[in-house]
Amino acid sequence: MNTKNKYFYALGTMSGTSFDGVDVALIKTDGYNFIENINSHCIKYNKYEKELYFNSITSNYIKLAEIINNKHITAIERILKDSKNKIDVIGLHGQTFFHNPTARWTWQYIDSRMIVNKFKINVVSDFRIADINNGGEGAPLVPIFHKKLLSNQPFKLPVGLLNIGGVSNITIIKNNNDFLGFDTGPGNGPLDALVNIRLKQGMDRNGDISKKGTVNEIVKNKTLVHLNKIRKTISYDRKYLDNICLSNISSLNTEDALATLVDVITDVICDKIRKFNLKKLVVIGGGRKNKNLIASIKNKIKSDILVAEDLGWDGDSLEAQAFGYLAVRSILGKAITFKTTTGVRKPCTGGSLYYY
Repeated sequence: MNTKNKYFYALGTMSGTSFDGVDVALIKTDGYNFIENINSHCIKYNKYEKELYFNSITSNYIKLAEIINNKHITAIERILKDSKNKIDVIGLHGQTFFHNPTARWTWQYIDSRMIVNKFKINVVSDFRIADINNGGEGAPLVPIFHKKLLSNQPFKLPVGLLNIGGVSNITIIKNNNDFLGFDTGPGNGPLDALVNIRLKQGMDRNGDISKKGTVNEIVKNKTLVHLNKIRKTISYDRKYLDNICLSNISSLNTEDALATLVDVITDVICDKIRKFNLKKLVVIGGGRKNKNLIASIKNKIKSDILVAEDLGWDGDSLEAQAFGYLAVRSILGKAITFKTTTGVRKPCTGGSLYYY
């Protein structure tokens, strides 16, 4: 069978380390170059649920697992209610509890069998394990999806797609044959953690608070010294990065602390991508909504900066779309990670298939 002539309807779900909610997207794809976003939804986590995730994973694991499973079920139910298409597969990223690539292990929780039994649809999950077992770091997973999105745009190369979530990662297409991907370092994680600790808010909306602050160069430089010690890492654990970024800011007021963190985050991002001389840089993820953060990037590199919506993309559902796409590649036996993205020894398919 020529699988390039077959199209699949795939659901993908994503719940990132910011733990804002479960995104779910329905796409139509051939698992190669064709990707059509059909519909998407997001089911938010409430304040109590976020507290459990950030502060009580081990002591309240059973309760947290129940919450995560139920949120995914609700999100999937919501999109299936509006769908007229027969769904071929569901791709579940699950919720990251820990990611430690240097120790060769990672943990994204979701009860895949429960989802299969509930919806009577085949599921692909556990996307990172095969990569780690073959010498990779298990992240970032989505560069192949990003590459296909960028390849469908009339861009001059090289071009990059920067995903600023709790941790930031980037996909770069250098030329028609070569692409790579890697985590750049901290993203929204330390910003969200700080406003949660000090202001009991989920985020610095639009970057309005950080915009009022002044960068403390001493604190900034101390933080960069620590981050530079791990600069060669391909993928990062969010909590580890948050701890580094927050370790020196206790003496600063909230506005100055956020301004300093924004400067640190964008310094690290731009330092890692400047050498590629990107013609365009497309920013996705929650960080694209932080206007102060985007302005800081624009001030530090010469690339033309766009955000997802400038290209007509649904910036809130792209990562969920990615896992629908990866699920299809998985059932086709196609590679999802590569030496230039995760450090895996050779192109590697991934994901565990749970049959209905």
